[in-house]
Amino acid sequence: MSASLTAGLFAGLPAPPALAAACPDDPNTIGSVDGSELTYSLHTKYTAEWARARADWNALGKVDIKPHTGAAYADVDATDVDRADIGWSGLWESHELGSDDIVLNDHFLGSYPADVKRGIVTHELGHALRLGHRSARGAVMYCSDTRTAFAPAAADIAAYRAVWGS
Repeated sequence: MSASLTAGLFAGLPAPPALAAACPDDPNTIGSVDGSELTYSLHTKYTAEWARARADWNALGKVDIKPHTGAAYADVDATDVDRADIGWSGLWESHELGSDDIVLNDHFLGSYPADVKRGIVTHELGHALRLGHRSARGAVMYCSDTRTAFAPAAADIAAYRAVWGS
């Protein structure tokens, strides 16, 4: 996989049928985890959603997701944009040098209910944890905002355990 791998969510509820049909289980991503921790720097207004997503993933116990406190780069920087010209509500992007990015698009998220916002943040943080897309709408790692899970579901937990162990 290339270092510039991106994994974004397509915005709009409901998703176009072609998008829903093109959502196979993807291989896991390269992720942003350093050792057994993922440090982050927040520059987003979605801090409540981030806190819930962090708690949900941390509850699985293998990777410690925590705020960045050191002098070096954080593993992930979370920021906001407000752009109607792009087709995603959230995006995780890996960078070979420096911090990886999680970008949240307020153009779409601003009008979403709280649980959908939480699902998008949890989804993008899942990519940082090396998780690829799942084909089931009942998985938080489903590739569209039409997912029905807003926290890690059984398919997500199984994928997490496949990467990080039980």
